[in-house]
Amino acid sequence: MFTLKQFLKVLLLPPMPWLLLLLTVLLFWQRHWARKLLFFTFLLILGLHCGPANYALRYQLESRYAPLLDPRKAGRYDAIVVLTSGSYPASGLIPFPSIDEHMFRRLDEAWRLYRIQPKPIIISGGHVNPFTPAMDENKIARDFLIKWGVPKQDVIGEEKSRDTFENALETQKVLKKHGWKRYLLVTSAMHMPRSMLVFSARVPEPVPAPGDFSAGKFEPTPFDFFPNESVAPKMFATIHEYIGWANYYWRLHYAGN
Repeated sequence: MFTLKQFLKVLLLPPMPWLLLLLTVLLFWQRHWARKLLFFTFLLILGLHCGPANYALRYQLESRYAPLLDPRKAGRYDAIVVLTSGSYPASGLIPFPSIDEHMFRRLDEAWRLYRIQPKPIIISGGHVNPFTPAMDENKIARDFLIKWGVPKQDVIGEEKSRDTFENALETQKVLKKHGWKRYLLVTSAMHMPRSMLVFSARVPEPVPAPGDFSAGKFEPTPFDFFPNESVAPKMFATIHEYIGWANYYWRLHYAGN
């Protein structure tokens, strides 16, 4: 089921939808509606890959939960849960294990919260790609916290989960094992809405502590109204979050999971 979901993501996320729309136009070019579809596809690509549309969609996600500036005001909690993003094992031309920008910012936020009020940090997330071998991605993230000064005994790894839904289910087991209940949930601000959706339903009681904000003050220039290469990956991630939220909402309310 997980592997099937990964294939569906490829079909639903850019650029595959644009390619499928253009292929449909090519196959049915003699039909009147096909030329309308071409124009619609052009406008869709143009609109979604310009700055204002991208900012508006991201802002709706990132503004849902404010940053937890002082965790002491959140009341009592037992742990800090951090959801993983991308990790890069040492291979090929990469000399040392590393993490992507989003994982770095999530860990940085967890480290900031830990310094204010030390609590055990659970790093949740393991290997995702079903066609490649696991390479200790979770350990790479844990090692960063340890290098920054978090005592090793305060860093706990949960590396069985492959997506956010599984993050919640596996994190619940770790919390239950230690007798912990209330916890801070750290992830990217854009990822927080669907994370809170599933964690609130499966692992009460999460306290949202988003980091990795990207929607700063919007001051558009004329160039922002043109499609550009910097918007494309952001739009991919944004659409991924909306699709992910819809999927989890359906699973929680209608699929009986």
